[in-house]
Amino acid sequence: MNGRLTTIILATAALFAAGCAHETYIVDSKHPEVEYAVDGALKWRGRFIEPEELPHLLEKSGVDRKSQIDIRVPKGMRSLREPRVLLFILRRAGYTRGVLVTEKRAYSSAPAPKPQSRAPAPPRRRAIRYKWVNCK
Repeated sequence: MNGRLTTIILATAALFAAGCAHETYIVDSKHPEVEYAVDGALKWRGRFIEPEELPHLLEKSGVDRKSQIDIRVPKGMRSLREPRVLLFILRRAGYTRGVLVTEKRAYSSAPAPKPQSRAPAPPRRRAIRYKWVNCK
């Protein structure tokens, strides 16, 4: 009895673990993104790749050749040589809209209220009231 219970528990655990064997990448940008680390390593969807692999991965993912590709570059990167080489590789593969970007920022502002006029308002005339009387 004890052996059967253990077998059932292990089989159930194996079934549930098999369902979670994939990763889903949700990007909050409408453009595909690649990211450079400070040391110059290139990262695509959570894994490190060689720059020559990127056009094939973009094509495999169904990215249109006319869509913008964001290449995230950290501020601490000393030389932009590697990102420029990547732009050349993308251009050679037909992807013409590679863009170097730094960190994402979102700004929000509210419109300024209308300035109050300092001049005094002109005096208003009183309205004339008419009273209609029913005359017979």
